[in-house]
Amino acid sequence: FWTTKNATPGKMVIGATIVDAETGEPPSLKQHVIRYIGYYLSAIIFCLGFIWVGFDRKKQGWHDKLAGTVVVRKKNKGTEPVKFGI
Repeated sequence: FWTTKNATPGKMVIGATIVDAETGEPPSLKQHVIRYIGYYLSAIIFCLGFIWVGFDRKKQGWHDKLAGTVVVRKKNKGTEPVKFGI
């Protein structure tokens, strides 16, 4: 699902997708692989990598930070909008 739809089934249900944090374009295969490996790192240490999402301004978990990706939704209620490029 990640490489073809840029989302998991759960993300598709809520209208979310994974994008490159710099450009807003779909992530590369390399970014998908790093993100997948990052899931394990995020989970191993008491799931702190996933809990981090609740405290991060861009709502990125450790796996997103490692891969340079971000999950965006069509409606961002109460969160800072993602700005691509600087």
